[in-house]
Amino acid sequence: MSDKPFEFVLLGQPITKKNSARLIRKQARLLPSPQYMEYEARCRNALNILRQRVKLPYFDMPVQMTCRYYLRDRKSYPDLIGLAQATADIISDEYKSINHKKTLMCRWILSDDRIIKSWDGTKIAGIDKYNPRTEIIIMPLKVDLKTETDPYIIRKIKERQQENLFDEKPKESPYADYINNLLNKYD
Repeated sequence: MSDKPFEFVLLGQPITKKNSARLIRKQARLLPSPQYMEYEARCRNALNILRQRVKLPYFDMPVQMTCRYYLRDRKSYPDLIGLAQATADIISDEYKSINHKKTLMCRWILSDDRIIKSWDGTKIAGIDKYNPRTEIIIMPLKVDLKTETDPYIIRKIKERQQENLFDEKPKESPYADYINNLLNKYD
């Protein structure tokens, strides 16, 4: 878990996840558009390259995420909510259903997009014909078990508390040196 802000940029024209019905193996399925699938693959490839250069932080507690989207042009102008959802999905852990069980396939930057508790400052910031991109800032938020309402976060807090119980080293007695000296004296 990271407790420091993290800033990074995903290059390329930001695209929403807009689902579209497609025929796959003679079955109609609701899938993201081919353009989104390509954008997602490019972004995750960029994250993998970044992962090789620096240690990517991992957030599993509440965060504020701010995204500034710079579009190539005004053509097919997207909605902000769709862009934010696509970005959250791209940088969140990737799961697949295997034998009716949710199985982690790849760990990304966020454990789950539900940990995003604030999108303050997120906006379509402008048009940049030569450098369309998404600038992302992730800030960890303070969490309090007394006021938290999300069951996922409450479970994570309790797990962390349990881990801390076992991670702490036993406190040494103020008489440890005296006792060790006595024991060594009689050896």
